[in-house]
Amino acid sequence: MKALVLHQPGKMSVDDVPDPTPAAGEVVVAPRAVGVCGTDLHIIDGEFPPAPYPLIPGHEFAGEVVAVGAGVSGVRAGDRVAVDPSLFCGRCVYCRRQRGNLCTSWGAIGDTVS
Repeated sequence: MKALVLHQPGKMSVDDVPDPTPAAGEVVVAPRAVGVCGTDLHIIDGEFPPAPYPLIPGHEFAGEVVAVGAGVSGVRAGDRVAVDPSLFCGRCVYCRRQRGNLCTSWGAIGDTVS
């Protein structure tokens, strides 16, 4: 598939990258609409310290589920979804208190992982 790859701050290209495959508990979503926000601009400028490079940016998106990993229920290929890109550990004190926004191991698709 084609993806915009941010190789380092200010250096990007459209590259061929492998199609993702879902691990257990994951789904793959083919984006159909993507927003660009201030965080994306900070990542492009190198002003978002948790962003690793290279990175496929874009964390505000909606699309179609194209693959479902083992153990996933409630969603199937072909479903249209809006995505919350946040990745919470589920184990820290904040996650256990349903305060994932404060997760000590927080990450996000398109911000800290491609």
